[in-house]
Amino acid sequence: MSIITARYTLFLILLLLLVVSCTDSKDPDTYRVLEVIDGDTIIIDHHKADRVRYLGINTPEMLRDDSPGDPFSIESTLFNKKLVLGKDVTLEIDEEKYDPYGRLLAYVFVDGKFVNEELVREGFARSFFIGPNRKYENRINKAQQEAQKDKIGIWGSPESFKTPKDNRDFLIKPFQAGEYINDRVVVRGKIDRIKKNSSKVMVLSIENNLDLVFFKDSLSNFRFFKIDPAYDYVGKPVEVIGRVTMHRGAPQIVVSHPSVIRVLN
Repeated sequence: MSIITARYTLFLILLLLLVVSCTDSKDPDTYRVLEVIDGDTIIIDHHKADRVRYLGINTPEMLRDDSPGDPFSIESTLFNKKLVLGKDVTLEIDEEKYDPYGRLLAYVFVDGKFVNEELVREGFARSFFIGPNRKYENRINKAQQEAQKDKIGIWGSPESFKTPKDNRDFLIKPFQAGEYINDRVVVRGKIDRIKKNSSKVMVLSIENNLDLVFFKDSLSNFRFFKIDPAYDYVGKPVEVIGRVTMHRGAPQIVVSHPSVIRVLN
């Protein structure tokens, strides 16, 4: 074999290997979904950041060993599984790549569908934008308006807001809230007064032991159901699901949707 023939043969072998490699490789932003954690979190085959948190949306929290569950948490998780589990999805990053927990923040696309948008449109998630990640804000907000118009999922009848039976394992009294900082709990007690009502926030007090915080940008969720927290909750016993945090020495729970607070009979 001549030198020219040998070089030509080597060139053909290298070219063939390159073609095979390109054929077998996936798009650099495409990954296989190995597991669905809940409605807005998945695990992918990525060596650096295997957890992906969907951008622009928030889905109900799942019941776990250390946390009570929200209404429609099971339905949102099952719908997410139907969309992405075992499939190759394309991820699109916005301004911030990771959240404080190290999860990859992304818009997710599969089979020609925008997953974040589909979850909102079907009433299994609500629009949720913070910080600079707002590329698809208008599109996702429009999907939420469609779900509200159709009155489906978390925008349906409050009678459909069913909580898991095992939530009773997380039930505490209002005066115990300070012992559960950073934990998700279920609290029952009477809202006795309006502690604050400003242009930015409304704060209701449960038995002077726990504050319920309603930020003004979330009050539209209550107005959709014709609920005015200051009128419909004050003076009444309620059940609230949420995470206890401490603010200026007082325990509080942020309440952002009527599905996590109900008036007790």
